[in-house]
Formats: sequence, C-alpha cells, structure tokens
Amino acid sequence: MKYNDYELLDLIYENDEVAYDIMLNKYKSVIYNKALEYYTYLKDNKCTGFTLDDFYEEGIIAFNNAVKKYDPNKGSLFYSFLLVCLTSSFNLLLRDILRLKNRPLLKYQELDFEVRDSRAVDPYDDIDNLDIYNKLDDYLSDLSLLDSAIITLRINNFKYSEIEELLDVSSSHISRVVTAMRKKFKISC
Repeated sequence: MKYNDYELLDLIYENDEVAYDIMLNKYKSVIYNKALEYYTYLKDNKCTGFTLDDFYEEGIIAFNNAVKKYDPNKGSLFYSFLLVCLTSSFNLLLRDILRLKNRPLLKYQELDFEVRDSRAVDPYDDIDNLDIYNKLDDYLSDLSLLDSAIITLRINNFKYSEIEELLDVSSSHISRVVTAMRKKFKISC
C-alpha cells in the first residue's frame, strides 16, 4: 500500500517504525544528493579529513529533526521543510568545519610527501602567521554567525557565487562584509 507523507508522519508519531523506514527510504536520495553537494564544495577546495559519510550522517540527523518538528498546519510540504532543515544543518556543519581552528586539519599533508628545507623557512614567520590567525579568529568570534561564515568561506577560497548559493545571501552583502573585515583587520595588524 502506498502512503503519502502526511499519512506516514501520522504513523511515525504513533511510533510506527515501519512508517519511519518507508519515509527514510523515500528521502534517502534527497539526503544523499544534498550531502554530496556540500561534500563536493569541500573536496573542490582541497579540504581533507571529512568524508561523504560525515555529511550523509548529518543529513540523517536533519531528517530526524524534520520529522519531529514538521507541522502540516504551517502550509508547507514536508519535502520543502526537509530541504530547509538539510540546508541549515549542512551550513552549520560547513561553518564548524571551516573554522580557523580546524584549518590545519583541513589541509594537512602527509609527512612522507612534504619535507621542509630548514634554510627556506624562518620560524619567526610561523609565529607571525599564528599571531595573525589568532587575531582573525578573535574578529570572527565578534561577528554575527552569517558574517563569520562569509569570511571563513572567503578565506578558504570560495567564490562569491558559491557563498551566495551556500548561505543564500547577496553578493553585495558579501562584498560589504569582506571589505569591512579587511579594513578592521588592516588597522589592527
């Protein structure tokens, strides 16, 4: 027998595990495709250390939250609500991944492949860079969540168009945030 989303949700609210499995199987491809979209952004920017499974698991958690919080009286389809939940959840995960404190983990190199020439690296440069990262991290913590995400994505070489799509903001807002951040950061450094 074929059920629509509303019938399945009613059964799920009555603790019917079969209905939950049917609903999850129905939306697995949506969750997977959305997870793949975000994972591809990280992979394209050479951020390592995270797998597609990490994003898929986050998508399953978002699906569970969507099932629990969906209210059919609000006038939206479950599918639309699920997409909003997935996007929000993946944006938060992406923001956490791209935090500056995680930066070394994202772009690590195997020691077998990278041998530093001791004559080419000045240890004071490393200290200066660490100081700059600490100042930048302080600035980011003072910003709103959206502005912090914009700056973090820009630092990680995301294009304005990619940031617009990921965070659903205008390019003019992105430009204002980046310009203001450059001015603030330039004054203090």
